[in-house]
Amino acid sequence: DKELNEVTQRTGIRFPVGTTGLAYLYLGSDIDDALALKVAIPEEKKLVFLENEIFKTGSKTKPSLSLQIGRSEPWWKLDDLTERVDRSKQLPKGRYLACTLGRENGRWIAYISWITT
Repeated sequence: DKELNEVTQRTGIRFPVGTTGLAYLYLGSDIDDALALKVAIPEEKKLVFLENEIFKTGSKTKPSLSLQIGRSEPWWKLDDLTERVDRSKQLPKGRYLACTLGRENGRWIAYISWITT
């Protein structure tokens, strides 16, 4: 819950009740901070998750490698997702956000990357 709350504070992404954190990575020291998060979204909450602003106004592009903060982690399996929805967005004050939701092993999984430059 602590990590989900931190991600919500930094990115504005809200997680529906029942979301399960699977992996979290934070890099930074208040200068050029970055984070990556992998969560499981309950089947019945997928549409609630898709109500987040990034899915409404973000660019319909896959996250660039420079924005995939978790790509060197063994749990980062973004390319294995099916039925995926990708969004990227530039936020105020030099911040960037990417979120991908898709199926992984029969579950809805979201990968979130956030960086500040």
